[in-house]
Amino acid sequence: MKTSKLHLRGLRGQMVVGFGVKGFGAVTSFLFTWLVARSFGPVGVGAFGTALTSAQMATIIALIGLDTILVRTVAVSIAQDRTGVARAAMHHAIRIALGMGVAIMLGVLLFHHQIAIGIFSSATLGPDLMLMAVLVPVSAYCRLASTTLRGVGRIGESQMVDGPLGTLIGAVMLGGAILLGMTRNPLLPSILYLTGWVVTMLVASLLLRRAIRGWKASEPLDRPMVRPGLMILFSNANNFFIDWFATVVLAATHGPAEAGLFRVGYQIASSLKLLSSTSETILQPVFAASYQQGDVKRIARILRLTLLALLLASSPIVAAVLIAPHWIMNLFGKQFAAGAIAMQVMVLGQVLSLICASSGGVLLMANRERLVAVLSVITVALAAALALLLIPPYGALGAAIASVVPFIFLRFASMAAVRLIGIPII
Repeated sequence: MKTSKLHLRGLRGQMVVGFGVKGFGAVTSFLFTWLVARSFGPVGVGAFGTALTSAQMATIIALIGLDTILVRTVAVSIAQDRTGVARAAMHHAIRIALGMGVAIMLGVLLFHHQIAIGIFSSATLGPDLMLMAVLVPVSAYCRLASTTLRGVGRIGESQMVDGPLGTLIGAVMLGGAILLGMTRNPLLPSILYLTGWVVTMLVASLLLRRAIRGWKASEPLDRPMVRPGLMILFSNANNFFIDWFATVVLAATHGPAEAGLFRVGYQIASSLKLLSSTSETILQPVFAASYQQGDVKRIARILRLTLLALLLASSPIVAAVLIAPHWIMNLFGKQFAAGAIAMQVMVLGQVLSLICASSGGVLLMANRERLVAVLSVITVALAAALALLLIPPYGALGAAIASVVPFIFLRFASMAAVRLIGIPII
């Protein structure tokens, strides 16, 4: 009993650190979007946001689920004092992801004009797509470094290199450029954002080398990583596909300006999504180790405590969005007020999804990749259908609905699946 309490106390400390860093990341991301909106307007936000979302989707494909497999492998290997296996898994994942990332980057660099016209119906997006293509291998490496750091318990460092540090550097440079009056180049947001991530990649390499310094030499892997990773790819890609596809359809049917309204509303709603995703990434090593030991009651207890904490943490944001939506959107510029209702829809949708937060992570850590893949395919089909049906007539509001409904479905379906595998959540 005493050991369990100590474990939970340590876990609470990790959650506090993780949420603190990610909260800081949310502030820097909000700041970067605000700077882009104030200086470049809806069109600038739409162009940058569309290219960035596409790069994030491409990064998920490059990782092919290896980030989730890696955190599970590292957590279990360290618990069994098999750090040589953890080292081999890390090197294997990095080699594959970097190779995939570079291949995707070269493909976009060669065919950026055709992609911009064929998919987004806008040749002006080509240069932004080129810059964000370079981000794909960079962010893939940072994600795997973050995963490894998380597996060894370095939560603060892990969360910092998985977004906040790069966005902070980009925001500081963009703010400086605005003060100096150097905002004539519409590609400036993409250039500075990419620069921030390149610096983060160097920092992540240093932190990773220090973290694994005491590990044993690489040992042969006792199970494959790519095959189960491909199953997890469906789940990981699903989370980004919903927002990416809505952005693509919106940009193609209503133009970059309307996509900009959607991206600003999404930026505000993503602060809640950040809460659930942060808790899930921090808890994944705990879920993996606990499930292997057969301690399903501990998993259920952690899930219940996480639900209460997330709902409490999200209440101030929800209240502000319900009371003053137009005032919040006006912070980005008066032209963004038209997206207030879409922003409310996305925020309320994220609140509903918090009820089932971390359920997908439990299934993955319990080796239920096939089940997660099936649920993800159904969700993607639902998202695509809603986007094609709602976005052409309703614009940003249709995109908001099309991005929220499938995500809520996935959360509740995953929670039902968690109960079916024997974890008494409620």
